[in-house]
Amino acid sequence: MPLYFITEDVTREGMMSVEQAPVRAKGVFALAAELGVNILEFHFCMAHHDFIMKVEAADDEAACALAMAVRRSGNVTARVTRAFSPEEWAAIVARLPV
Repeated sequence: MPLYFITEDVTREGMMSVEQAPVRAKGVFALAAELGVNILEFHFCMAHHDFIMKVEAADDEAACALAMAVRRSGNVTARVTRAFSPEEWAAIVARLPV
């Protein structure tokens, strides 16, 4: 199943109710399951992004739907990055014309 990383950054609206964020984060797992996305890891960060999720989804559309649904809350912004395993990446490189 394709692998994705979803990075999220808290908005001003999200900061105004940050004490509710842990409860909202639990809701993301239910939402992901509803959309057919499996959250493998969910981390709160002290770096460039506030949250990072490592997820598996059947396709790009499912991963994007999760990011859009989370973003729609107004509490975070979200970006999806498709990740490739070393084997998948090697197969992509092998397709390059010589």
